[in-house]
Amino acid sequence: MRSTANIGGHPIHPMLIPLPIGLLIAAFVCDLAYWGTGNAFWANVAFWALIGGIVTALLAALFGFADFFGDRAVRQMNDAWHHMIGNLIAVVLAIISLYVRYRGGVEAAVFPWGITTSFLVVLILGFTGWKGGELTFRHRVGVIEGPPPR
Repeated sequence: MRSTANIGGHPIHPMLIPLPIGLLIAAFVCDLAYWGTGNAFWANVAFWALIGGIVTALLAALFGFADFFGDRAVRQMNDAWHHMIGNLIAVVLAIISLYVRYRGGVEAAVFPWGITTSFLVVLILGFTGWKGGELTFRHRVGVIEGPPPR
């Protein structure tokens, strides 16, 4: 199955996902650093990492949706549904975390809701990453079989 959203046959969605994954995990790591040090720097970095993670996740989601809705065979896979719904939940939790931090003060909102939502997002990303791997490596979604055409 070829990826619907691709450049020269290379799927775009997997090119973009390292950004939100890295930034959302960084938000959790920064929350832990703030918890351990009490240094406001880490709470602020977590806040900005959340913003970057949400923006890049929404961008990656556009291309993921194109792949999901562009191929009926993909939509028939449970792994694709788990991957998509899990990632939507992770982004919604990240948005809630960002909102709580914005409304309650970046530092004050880290405990308990900020660090809790960041941890949940990381857990969900582990699950959805596994499901994304299943789509690629088991179901061969977006994998070009054989040598490229000349």
